[in-house]
This record gives sequence, C-alpha cells and structure tokens, in this order.
Amino acid sequence: MWFRFSRLFWISSILFSLHQIVEKWWSIPWVHAYLDDILAPCIVLGLALAFFQNVFPADPDFKIPKYWILIFIIWYAVLFEWYFPSIDARHYSDPYDILAYTIGGILFAWLGNRPLGNSSETKATA
Repeated sequence: MWFRFSRLFWISSILFSLHQIVEKWWSIPWVHAYLDDILAPCIVLGLALAFFQNVFPADPDFKIPKYWILIFIIWYAVLFEWYFPSIDARHYSDPYDILAYTIGGILFAWLGNRPLGNSSETKATA
C-alpha cells in the first residue's frame, strides 16, 4: 500500500528527513529556515489524501478540495506564526513562513493532489 502515496509525498518526506539529518552539521540559512515549511503541506496533505483515498470513504478518485488546502495554509499560519509564538518564547513568528506554506500548498495542489483511479504512477506500480 506504500505506493498509494504520491511521488510528491515521497520526495517531500525524503527531503525533509535528509534535511533533519544534514542540518546538524551543515546549514544553508534559507534552506534551514524555509524548506521544512514548504515541504509540510506536501507531507501532511499527502497523508490526508491517502487516508481519504484508501480508508474513509475509500474513494480512489478523491481529491482534496482547493478550499481545504487554503484552510490548511491558514490553520498553519495561525498556529505556527501567531499562537505558538504568543505562548512560548522558543517559537517566533516569521511572515515568510506563511509564503512557504503557500508555496507548499500550491505544489501539493499542482503535483500531489491526484486521484488514484486515474493515476499513471499507480497503474505502473500495480
């Protein structure tokens, strides 16, 4: 069932994992600051998409509606750029993070939000 995740999900997950390992020894400031924020929507929404396509309602043609992607971006912006910084000094607000969430949401909508029923990558692995 692992193949039921999009390529974007797997590429984003691998990049995220590699970044977590590599950043301990080598840091590129822009990458360190924004890569995870760009990849987060691709990973989180990719998991949600796989859930809806495979578990509930188990509809292989399901695609996440665009307004859900917008709600996700707003939710992450409020949670990580307002709420957490307001209650914990270890967190800080960076407006460019909101841009990064938006870029990630657009990438997901464009490359990752595909139905399984019409997916050539699923048919190739099935």
